[in-house]
Order: sequence, then C-alpha cells, then structure tokens
Amino acid sequence: MLKWMAARLDTIGSGKRAQAFREGWPSRTREDIAFVEAGGVTFPYRAAGYGRPIIFAADPPVTLEAYDRLLEIYSADFRAIVFELPAMGFSVPGFWQDFRFFQANDTIAEFIRLIADEPAILAFSCVSGLGALDIAGRYPSRVSHLIQIQTPSWPEAIRWKMARDPKNILAKPFLGQIAMRKLALARAPLWLKLAVGRQEALPGLCGCATDALHHGGAWAMATAFQNYLPDKEPAMKRVSQPALAIWGNSDGSHRATDRQSSLWLCDHPASRVAEYGDIGHFPELEDVERIYADIRAFVADTSAD
Repeated sequence: MLKWMAARLDTIGSGKRAQAFREGWPSRTREDIAFVEAGGVTFPYRAAGYGRPIIFAADPPVTLEAYDRLLEIYSADFRAIVFELPAMGFSVPGFWQDFRFFQANDTIAEFIRLIADEPAILAFSCVSGLGALDIAGRYPSRVSHLIQIQTPSWPEAIRWKMARDPKNILAKPFLGQIAMRKLALARAPLWLKLAVGRQEALPGLCGCATDALHHGGAWAMATAFQNYLPDKEPAMKRVSQPALAIWGNSDGSHRATDRQSSLWLCDHPASRVAEYGDIGHFPELEDVERIYADIRAFVADTSAD
C-alpha cells in the first residue's frame, strides 16, 4: 500500500499535464507526434512507414525526439512506431494508475491493440523488455516477434536494479520519488555517460533527455523500481514467438549481466542472442543501420511464408 501511495507523486495533476502536453512543447518538437489514450494513460508516439508493425519503447530518460533516424530507416520495410512508457517522458498516467508489473503491462497491451492492426514486433529495451515478454505470453495474438534490447532475466534485472541504486534510495517509497524529481536533471547525463557505448552518440542523447526534463518530462524510476520491478519474480508465461536478444557490450551498467539469460522464457528454436562489442545500452540508436539490418534479417528468417 505504501508503494502504491508513493506512486501518486508521479500521477498528481495528470489531467492538466496530459492536456498541457497535447497542446504544448511536447506536441510540437516533431510534426509526426501524436497522442492516444489507452488504459487510462495518455501515450505520445510517432509512426512512419507501412507494413508489418515494429514497436519500440523509448528507453528513458531518452524520449521520442531521439528516434528520427530510426524511424526513417525502418519505415522502408515496416510501420515503425515508437512510444513513451507510462510516467516516462511525456506519457501521462491517470491518477489511479496501477504500476504493478502485470497491471502496467495490460495498459501497454491495450496501447498495442489500438495502434497496430496486425501482430507486432516488440522491440522494447532493458526493464521494459520484461514487459514485452509478459505481453507476448498473455496476449500472443498481438505479438509476432520479440526483439529484447539489453533485457536480461528477472534475477539478472534485480541485480542490475540494486547496482543502480546502491544506497537503496530509489527503493524507499516517497523518498525515492522525491529524490528522482530533485536529481533527474543531474542524474540523466551521468547515467547516459555510463550506459552509452559510442561517445559520438552521447551529446544527442543527453540533449534529448535534458530538453525533455526541462519541459516537464518524467523519469519515474523510483516508482518503476518499487512497483514494476519487485524483488520477487512474478509467475510469467513462457513464450513461443521468435526472440532476438540484442546486447551492446559497451554498456557500463550491464558489464556483469548474463547475456544468455535474456532467453530464459523463450521456447522458439530460432531464438538467439546477438552481441555487439562497440555499442552500449542503446544499440538501436547508436548503430541504427546495423541493428536494422540484423532485425530485418531475423524477422525474414523466422516468419512463415
């Protein structure tokens, strides 16, 4: 109950904020930004191209503006979509939003239903990739393939979480939420410097994150750590969709993570792990063309005629 109450710090004034974001700066940064309400959350998203949908979850504190090149490249073969997760960036959850793992994933699954007219390729990053696995298991008709980007197994994710919060500040209800609000602008560049592999990508990603935070964007990591990623692993279903686990090995936050653990719930025989030594936590953004080519080939090789 305490964690649920603390999460209200990330939902206060949700109605006014959603309206302000629809009409203000977040809606004007790119011409293709749109908003849709699903499961009580106002999701901002961008879409480009036609064909099979591939859906990326923007990896906070990075927001939609970082995905220009990705959308341009992927739109040649896919309907490429990128959205912001609840209480991240300019995605506004309703006041009573439930951030627990299964409940939050139900909301994202509803977004997928509204935005994709056929089974989609889910290309989610880090902790949100656990949600993609859950959605693939409980809503299999909505998911054709999984692209797991920097996503380990649940136990490995908990080890990663503890390393990101060594003083256990974000884990404490109320204290964690207040700390994130006060420290987000200072913490974002430090996090990105640790996580990004290709240094030439760092200025653009830092600029994107800090611009969003300056304009009221959210980075509700405390609420995510407390509610969405509890220490006790939930009972998730195994998945039958083909899964490609992508790892940028220059990600300083995942040096000790077991890459093979990404496939711990994946039963499709073609599922595999791909590692890249020279890129970091944002492979799909740090080397757009190479990751696109590998995803396109994987989807082609594992799709029924």
